[in-house]
Amino acid sequence: MASTVFPAVAAGKTSKFERLTSGTDWTVPTGVTYVNATLIGGGGGGGGCNTGSEHGFSGTGGQIVMTTVTTTPGASISYAIGAGGTGAATGINRGGAGGTTTFTGATSAVGGNGGRTNGNSVGTVGLAGEISPNYGTGAFGNQGGGAGGAGSIILEYWV
Repeated sequence: MASTVFPAVAAGKTSKFERLTSGTDWTVPTGVTYVNATLIGGGGGGGGCNTGSEHGFSGTGGQIVMTTVTTTPGASISYAIGAGGTGAATGINRGGAGGTTTFTGATSAVGGNGGRTNGNSVGTVGLAGEISPNYGTGAFGNQGGGAGGAGSIILEYWV
């Protein structure tokens, strides 16, 4: 993973963290001119199966992307949280893909792929980046797969 150089913090400021799990807009606090944003895509759902000798694979976790975003105090920044992929129903079904998490001004974090069944390989995230553990579990023996976890955004800033 490439390293990122974050701007220096002014003396006397306090670090704050905020986790966004729902909603569509975030208002930049007074005095904040940049945020370190960690975006996590939604996890892929697990694959299903329909007999005792079959198995479904887990979905892949959502991509994790870290970046610095220049902000204007008082401005509203739009974002979207990637939903977790649906778990596959009983049968030879693939789990649903996780949704993409976005934060205006930052790179998006792609959701994980759904798990497959019967020895087919699990899909992978198409872009470089760390992968989160928010994937859905695969099934074994006539079961459906588990749903993937939703994405989120973690913001760090100083006031």
